Amino acid sequence: MNGQRPRVMVAGATGYIGGGVLEVLHQKGFWIRALCREKRRLVNPKWCNEIFLGHATRPETLKGLCEGIDVVFSSIGIHSFKCQPSIWEVDYQGNLNILQAAKLAGVQQFIFVSVVRGAEMARLTPLAAAREKVAQAVKESGMNYTIFAPTGFFNDMSYLFNAARDKGVIYLFGEGRGQINPLSALDFGEEVVKAIRLPELKNKVLTVGGCETFTHRQIAELAFEVLGKEPCIKIIPAGMVWLIASLLRPFNYNAYALFKFFEFMARMPDVTGEVIGWRRLEDFFKNLAQGASLASAERALSLQPQ
Repeated sequence: MNGQRPRVMVAGATGYIGGGVLEVLHQKGFWIRALCREKRRLVNPKWCNEIFLGHATRPETLKGLCEGIDVVFSSIGIHSFKCQPSIWEVDYQGNLNILQAAKLAGVQQFIFVSVVRGAEMARLTPLAAAREKVAQAVKESGMNYTIFAPTGFFNDMSYLFNAARDKGVIYLFGEGRGQINPLSALDFGEEVVKAIRLPELKNKVLTVGGCETFTHRQIAELAFEVLGKEPCIKIIPAGMVWLIASLLRPFNYNAYALFKFFEFMARMPDVTGEVIGWRRLEDFFKNLAQGASLASAERALSLQPQ
């Protein structure tokens, strides 16, 4: 590493996960280069020592991306119902392009964000299959690596909150009994710092989650409670999710992949991870209730625990 101040390249810096990691790396004094398509999409460009404009899906724009870099972190991926670009173009090929750039530049460590229970989920949904293929390529790259398999993040739970706020009803896939311990991006960023600094976290796959465990129904109820509304929760059976996914596949592959992900989560009784961090989902929801954006709702959690 480059002395006491490793040089880190963050891919996915404009997203919820990457933005949280970027903030923590900045707070901890790391030298940071951020990959993004447009500078204006960064929450705070001042957190970066350098901003590299490029497209992960276009390798010709990535020349020099990892030069002089010690550690690469990537959370690049799409979770959109839009038809294009595809999951295989972004989650798979985009991350492979970054991995290749890191190898060519002699980067020492690659940190990648996959998905919880990825090997199981990959048999059901392309979303996990794409990221698990990247995870395998990272393991075989010859670099030190840390692969995180998070259970889910606060921003994923915001879809339930938004449904309660905007529609007054939340639809849950399955019975809503599956357990999960969702994670703050800032708590995750602190774990990324540990992965850079601690030898014992290298060359490992780490399944991580937040400090509180909920069922999906309890998260929905929490959203209504924070909003001061009576809960209105309806169930979409897992079999119906499977049917919706099957109907979508010929027309919208990304939507199909997402519904297969929902089907997996609906069928799994437990997708919790090792507890890290201290930030609470209720506080995040309260920030959203006050009109904060996802990024500002997250940043408002930055204060140290009491």
